[in-house]
This record gives sequence, C-alpha cells and structure tokens, in this order.
Amino acid sequence: MKSPATHLLALALALILVSCGGGGGASPPASTGSPSTPTTPTTPTTPPPSTPTTGTTRYKGEVWADNWFAVYVGGTKVAEDSVPITTERSFNSETVTFDATPPFDLNFIIKDYKQDDSGLEYIGTPQQQIGDGGFIAQVTDTGTGNVVAASSSTWKCKVIHKAPLNKTCARDPAPLATCQSIITAEPAGWMNSGYDTSGWESATEYSSTAVGVKDGYYDIAWNPVAKLIWTSDLQADNTLLCKVTVPATSAAPGNSGSFTLASPAGQAGGTLPAEYTCDGRGSTIPLTWTGAPAGTWEFALLMTTLPGDGTTKWNWVLYGIPGTASSLPKDAFGVGTLGVGSDSPNVEYDPPCSQGPGAKVYTYTLYALSGAPALPAAPSQVTGKVLTDAIAPLTLGSATLSLGYTRTNPTGSSAACVTIRNSLAGSKSGGGSVSCDSAYAYVGSYGIAAHAMMDGIRGTNLQVPIPQNFRGSNAWKIPLAPAVAAAPTSVVDGPVGVAVNGVPIFNPCKQGGCQNGDTKVLGELDSCNGHAGRADDYHYHAAPTCLMAEQPAGYWDTHPLGWALDGFAIFGYRNADGSTATRDSICGGNTSTVVNAPSGYSYHVTDLSPYVLSCLVGTPSPDLANQGSKYSPIRQPPVTPFNVSGMTLTTDATDGYQVLQFTSATPFVTTETGGDSYSNTPGTYKVRYKAVSGTGLASLLAQPRNAGKTACWNFQFLSASGSNTQPEIAYCR
Repeated sequence: MKSPATHLLALALALILVSCGGGGGASPPASTGSPSTPTTPTTPTTPPPSTPTTGTTRYKGEVWADNWFAVYVGGTKVAEDSVPITTERSFNSETVTFDATPPFDLNFIIKDYKQDDSGLEYIGTPQQQIGDGGFIAQVTDTGTGNVVAASSSTWKCKVIHKAPLNKTCARDPAPLATCQSIITAEPAGWMNSGYDTSGWESATEYSSTAVGVKDGYYDIAWNPVAKLIWTSDLQADNTLLCKVTVPATSAAPGNSGSFTLASPAGQAGGTLPAEYTCDGRGSTIPLTWTGAPAGTWEFALLMTTLPGDGTTKWNWVLYGIPGTASSLPKDAFGVGTLGVGSDSPNVEYDPPCSQGPGAKVYTYTLYALSGAPALPAAPSQVTGKVLTDAIAPLTLGSATLSLGYTRTNPTGSSAACVTIRNSLAGSKSGGGSVSCDSAYAYVGSYGIAAHAMMDGIRGTNLQVPIPQNFRGSNAWKIPLAPAVAAAPTSVVDGPVGVAVNGVPIFNPCKQGGCQNGDTKVLGELDSCNGHAGRADDYHYHAAPTCLMAEQPAGYWDTHPLGWALDGFAIFGYRNADGSTATRDSICGGNTSTVVNAPSGYSYHVTDLSPYVLSCLVGTPSPDLANQGSKYSPIRQPPVTPFNVSGMTLTTDATDGYQVLQFTSATPFVTTETGGDSYSNTPGTYKVRYKAVSGTGLASLLAQPRNAGKTACWNFQFLSASGSNTQPEIAYCR
C-alpha cells in the first residue's frame, strides 16, 4: 500500500521559530547522566515557492508542544521542533507551511522530556520530579483561511513510552530501579493511509491550567476548535504517536455548482408531511445536500418559522455536523449536537404544532462553516439565536428548503394528547416531546435523566447510561383511548411504561424474568431506583424517587409520574383525595377517581414489589411486543454481574468524559468484544466514556464495520492510578 506521502505532489517547508524560553523546564543537570537522545532537528534550507505547486493546496501548520514534536504528511517529515528536547525550558511554538493534496494523514510524534526510562527529570537534585506534557495544533488552508485540522479528543493516539508506572518512585535516589516503565516500538506502517487506529486511545482534552501553558502558546491565535491534548495520563505518558486525516473538501475549489438542500419527504415549496409534526410521530425530516463550499469544516442546521407576530421561532437547532457529511437520516441521532428550540427548555427537536389557523411555512437552512463556532459548553444554553450569532462570521454559504403545513386534522392538539403532553411539565430532570396521531401519543426522549444516575449501586454489570433514540418512529407509543381488556397482559420482562422525564420504567425483575431475581433486592438499583441495562440504557425498576422529589409530596397524587404502555397513568403513593392508594390483586392499581388522566384505571407506586405494576390491565401498545426493536446494544456485556461499593457517576470537567467509578473487593474479569478478557485485581476503577463528534465521528463511521451507524462513544477502563487496564475502544450504533 502506498503511503499518504504519494499525495504530497510538491512539498514546501518554512519553519519559523515564534518564541522560545520561559516556564518550568525539563533539562537535567550534567552530573546526572546522559539524557535520552532526541532526533536531530531539521533545518529548512529554502523557502517555499510563492504559490502552491499545481494540483496541491498550501497549508499553514501551527504547533505548541511541551516539550517536542515532529510532524509528517504521510511518511514525509514536514516539520520538527527547532528546539532540542534537552534544552532547558524547551517550550516554544512553531509555524510551518507545506503543500499537499487532500485527503492526507498528519502523523505526529510528540515527546515530553524524560531524563531516562524512569520517566523522571532533574534526577539527583532537589527538583527531581515527574514531568508532564501538553500539545496543541491547528492546520489552516492558506487559500481560504479555514482550519482543516485541529487537535481535539477526536484524534487517535498511542503511547509508546510510559513511565513511571509506580509514581511513588518520584523521590527515590535510584528511580530507574523502582519507577517501572512500558516501552513499545512504533507500529509498522502506522504512517500509512488507512492504518487502523480503532484500538488506539482517543486524545484527552485538557485545560490550559492543567497543562500549565508557557512561552509560545500565547503567540498563536488558536481557533476555538483547537484543544490542548495529551493521552489519559498527563504525567506518565512520555512519548505519543498521534494520527488524524485531513479529508477531501466537501467541494473542489473550482466547483461552480450551487449549494443545495433537498429532502425525499417533500419538494421545495411543497407540503411537509404530518409525520414530521405534532400531528404525527414528531420525526425529524431526512435531508441531503450537494455543492457545499470548499473548506467547509462543519455544518449547522436551523429549522425556523415566522408566526403571526413576525418573531422567528426555532423548531430544530443542530450544530457540529461533520464537514464530510452530505445527509441526515430520518430521526437523525448522534450526528451533530442538538440545541434548544422555542417550544420547550429541553434539548430536543420541537415538531411543528402551530396554534394559529392557515398554512405555515417551515424553512430548513443548512450553513457551511469554516470552523467550529464558539458556543456554551452546555447544549441546553444553545438556542437558535445563540447559534445564529455564533456562526455568522464563519458562514461560507447556506442552502435552504421550505415546506408548508396546514393543520387540517390537528390530532396533536386533541384533549387526550394535550393531557399527556402537559404531564411532562412535572419533570425537572429531563423530558421529551409529545406528538399524536389518532391512536397513539408518541413520547419522544433520549432516555437520560438530569438527576444523579448510578450512585450507590452494589451489584453491577458495568453498563453505563448513554442516550437512546426514543424519537419519532421509535418514540414510546401510548394509547390515547385506553380501555380495560378482557384479561390482563403479563409483563415479566422489560419496559412497562415511560416516566414523565422520558426515562423508561421496567418491571422489577432481572432480564429473563422474575426467576432471575428482583433488581432492587439484589442491590442493582441506584439511589433513584434506576440503572443501566444491556443496551447501556438507563431505566427505572421501581418508584422513580428522584423524579418524584422534584415536586411537593402531594403533587403526584393528582399528576401522573408516568404512563403505562396500555395508556393508563401511573401516579404516586396516594389517590387523588390524598388517601393511601389501594392496590388490587390484578395488576397493582385501582379504579378510584383520577384527575389529569384517563378514567377507568390507574397504577400507583409502592415500596413493595412489584413497585409499579405487575401486569397491564388495558390493551398494550405494540411497544410491549416489539420492545427489543427499540433498543440497539453497542457492545457485548462487559462483565458477569458482581458486587461493588462506592459507585458514582460524575463528569470530568477537564474533558467532558462521564466517569463511572467503583471499588471491587474481589478480582473480576472484563471483556470488550466478547472474545477477549482482562483480569482485574481488587481495587478502585473508572469506566470513562464520551460521545464522539466532528471529524472523529466521521472517521469512525467511514469504517466498513460501522456502515449504517450514526453515533459512537469512546470507552476507557482505568485503574485508580489512571493507568489503562485494557485498550481504549470506540463502539457505534
């Protein structure tokens, strides 16, 4: 196989030292022995041509490293740190220009200074210590001014020198004997195009404070998309290999075609089908586009309408769509990041549900951007107005599609539909949307609660809560006209309803039936009576106590906390009159008078099994029989269930990873694929995971094994010291 260097039709190099010196150095005293020998720096002898070689594009690369780097286009070196790694306080930034033809791979060798294989610096002096690294880079198309590559957690990296493994050696007089290290050779062919990095670690993003940025860093105007990165251990990971692909531009520089947006659901100026509104399933429309401007880094999408008062209303706010994308499927999931529409405070698509008469025009506008906009970290703070303002200076072009809709049969505003929609207002820990046809309410959500999850679990399979696509065609179907059936329907396994925060409610039993045990009795539920299941989905098995704590005690007497799959409401512990709810011997409900819900029957939670309900008294929706099709597991169960203590789920503020931490008193064995195994000794561990976005997502979805998938997550399994106990891996669905 040819290396990506074959794309380098003509290479021009201009290495310019921007600054040098300053900030906490890494040079050993001469008396402590010879340091590791760095690669001899390359000095360019000729400036680049004034214009790019025919058929290539000129790029400017900007890099800051603590302490040293070399970068290759394919297998051809285009730049190397001009300051040797052994230089005292060797912090500097570099700028390099080169010509290349995309797509091509950028391959980086990055080193933090280590005096020897102990991983320490200043050995034998009072300053003897473990060093730490840090790296940031961006590559700009000089013709368009667009950033085409920038360091972030989407980059894949491999550690080939790690030390010290025993960090208590930092003050030892002979650290080489006690620190311990892992040293591996560069993988053969790693600079080649198409080299499989799926087993490599995703880079970890760090703050400037964590890295302790020094001289040179502030001499470059970093694009917001460029992040300070390293691998997971900023101290012990000393030598890294990092690889990223600069994709072909969405359209060639000479493309004269127009930027167009279309949908198989409707022609421009035509009718928006009811399926994509609150009078149907509330699906998002499928979209395709062509002719995006050259240099497009990413896309943003806004769906808007102008109500009678003339104020812009946003139904769909979506950003961070990879620049390599050319379509969105129906009920798009995982591609880009959702913001907040105008109809609710939740991060979701707000299907059109106009209350005024006559036709309304809905306009989809796709923006091609030259870089990533500077936005609030929390998607809940990204409104249509916020996104519109942020992308204005980055917009290379836009394409629109307008479709009209008239509510001739407003099923989304029926009394039964409005009752279910209004019930979602009781939640402060997440929510969803409600659309209705003539038979069902479609309760859409991502199945994740905003309250604490996973805390206090004592029996675990190490699954974690990630968003599920319970939207549009896959939303929960709740019958709008429930009726007591001739005979109840057994619910021995799986979901029996959905809470008003969009989290599914399961029966109390383990997967496979109650003969396998009661999840609450076995200690498998968290402090909110939920946990993550085999699809890495979060759901409740008993009264959703954290959701219920969001309202006064009497609120749930008269307001449903959820809806069963037969259409009857699930209330709290008491009847509407405040009396303790009686539970019949049929399904665990009663026929007392209710408000804000259908009459005839209601379920009530209790602290005794079956906690919510034991069967469905009404005719169930198709979701009961088809429950398996609503879930799409991304991986094999990682472990046979075992007992743990101290489980918590938190967010690492430095890089956005979710962190599931626990302690095991016994050895346990994990697996990543079902065909491998990793032995773990007693101790404290962390499962770190994060959704992949941007170019990293595009790269994963381009792999044949991920064909037809739209969302991916990176997973790391770490010991208490921060060392990887098994390879980092990405799973997609």
